[in-house]
Amino acid sequence: MNSDNDRIFRQIWKMQSEMERLLREFFASKNPLLMMAEDLWRPPTDVFETGSNFVVKMEIAGVKQEDIKITLSGDTLIVRGRREDTFPSGKRNFRQMEINHGAFERVILIPAPIDEENIRASYKDGFLEITLPKAQQIESRSIEIKAT
Repeated sequence: MNSDNDRIFRQIWKMQSEMERLLREFFASKNPLLMMAEDLWRPPTDVFETGSNFVVKMEIAGVKQEDIKITLSGDTLIVRGRREDTFPSGKRNFRQMEINHGAFERVILIPAPIDEENIRASYKDGFLEITLPKAQQIESRSIEIKAT
């Protein structure tokens, strides 16, 4: 039964990831006027599983490490931050605008219990990588009933 639940959850997780990818592609060419109306942008993010970890890899080049905040609440990982606008001040006429600036946020559901004490995060060459070790699964065992 548990493996059926895991399989179903993984399929739902896959569908969610695919929907996010399709929406990201659909809105990839942003109109600068629409971009100004948006409060938050969502950096490209990969989430994958190894034998012992879940790994989140996020592309956030140009964001200072001190401007990144990572929070875990239950089964939800939240990454927030801000990329400052580095354009020269004054009048500017954009011919193409694809780089997001301002505040960003990604909310990622973690599909299984993790070892919260051993989460690691690193930031190098514009990529944030968060490693979430899977919690040790407790094997089922028999429990003796004592006579009273």
